[in-house]
Formats: sequence, structure tokens, C-alpha cells
Amino acid sequence: MKIRGLAWAAVLVMAAMAPAHATTLVSMSIEQLTQASSDIVQARVVNQECGWNAAHTQIVTITTLAVSQSLRGKAAATVRVQQLGGTVGNLTVTIPGDVVFRLQGEYVVFLEPAEGSSFHVVGMSQGLFPVYQASASKEERVVLPGQLASLESIVDGGGNPAGTVPLVGFRKYIATLTNAGIKIPHGVNIPLSIASTESSGMGRVHVYGRTTAQLFPSKTVVIPVGTEVEGEAVLSAGSWTIHWDELSIRGVHAQISAVNNEPEGSLRGRNVILTVR
Repeated sequence: MKIRGLAWAAVLVMAAMAPAHATTLVSMSIEQLTQASSDIVQARVVNQECGWNAAHTQIVTITTLAVSQSLRGKAAATVRVQQLGGTVGNLTVTIPGDVVFRLQGEYVVFLEPAEGSSFHVVGMSQGLFPVYQASASKEERVVLPGQLASLESIVDGGGNPAGTVPLVGFRKYIATLTNAGIKIPHGVNIPLSIASTESSGMGRVHVYGRTTAQLFPSKTVVIPVGTEVEGEAVLSAGSWTIHWDELSIRGVHAQISAVNNEPEGSLRGRNVILTVR
């Protein structure tokens, strides 16, 4: 009981320390998962290790995946996925809603950059799609969300059960979403920090900003934290008028129209909220 109590206390402490992606589970569509991902891979779990972080404040699990196919991005032959939680000695910490990898399991995984060269799974458990081979047809299929608990019976039973789709079709759908453009709805408020400026003439600068909050402006669009936003600023009568015109989500560009007015002086480091018109 003492160990259980300690583990539960650790869950609460680590949840408080964890970044937003590991503690807030927002329902995401496949369209949103795709847009938020820097890489989408089909891969097999080949190794998993748990340990303390450098500060000895959090248990972390590193899962190594052998990539068989890249559906988006240019992932290496192996990738490392970092998660909070795991088991060290007699202490086990779990994060509700997070991914549970099965050793030697085959998955389609939606990834975003983490510290160093590792990745996080986008949307926690929502960004992990198990792959299995139907026993009757030998066709590879993908298990969709809501069917994860019945994976074992699906594999044993074979056939083409509801809640799964052919892997080939799933890949084609992801490719379609990856190639599709992004449209940011009108009226969306986007908080950002101006990261840098670049002179483009007397009283004119090109402005580069990064979003400071993760936004879900529609059922098919997500704007991750750190998304790049660009525009042009003109200085007149002691005031900057910033015309924002482009937003880039994981390398996919979206045209926007928004205007901010800021007092004269350096724009770098200022926090603003732009409203898409």
C-alpha cells in the first residue's frame, strides 16, 4: 500500500510538471493529427527503456521504433519516442490517456519533435494506430480509435471487423491529407511572440512570429505551439502596422489576413494576438 500511495503521489506531481501534450487530452480528428505531425511512420517496436531524467524528477520511457515506411516527413530508419512515466524498481508511474506500446507491435504513429532527436506521439494515445494482419485474407489492416481494447480478439478472430480499415487505404488517405492545403477560419484569435525581424527598406521590416498556444480552430485544423507566422510591418507616425499574411504548419503554408498595431520601437520579443480576417 505504501508503494501504491507513492506511485499515485508521483502521478500527481509528474502531471503537474509535465508539458501540455502529456497532461491535456483534446479530441483530435485524423485531419488534425496529420497537420500537427512532423512525421508519420509505419514502424515496429524493437526496444523500450525506462529511467529517471537528468534532474531525477521524472520517470521517462524511451521506445525505439524500426521504421518500415514513412508516410510523412523524412524519418530515419529508427526513431526514439519519449514519454513521461514508466517503471523504475518498485515505482510505476502512468499518465492517463498516454500511449501504451507493445514490444514487437506494429503501428502507424503520428509524431512531433521532442527534446534532442526524439519524438512525442501527437495527441497521446490518439496518435497511435495498431496494424495487424487479418488471418483469413492476410491483408494488413489498421485499428481505428475506440477499437483498441478489442485488438486481441480482432487479431484472433481475423476477418474484416468493423472499426478497422485496410492499411493501403489508410496510407492513401494520409497522403491526401498531407498534400491538401490548410484554410484557417475567419475570426480565429492567434496568440504569438515576435521572434525576429528583418529590414526590408526604410521604415519597413519583415516580421517572424511563433504561436504560444495550441489551437483547434475547427474540426479539421490544428495550430500547434511554435507554428511560424510571417508578415510585413510598416512604421508610420510613431506606430508599427503589422500585416500578417502567412502561417506555416509543419511545412504546409496557409495564407491569412490579420493586422496588428504596435508602438514604435523594437518589435522583437513582443507578444501580440492577431485575429484572422
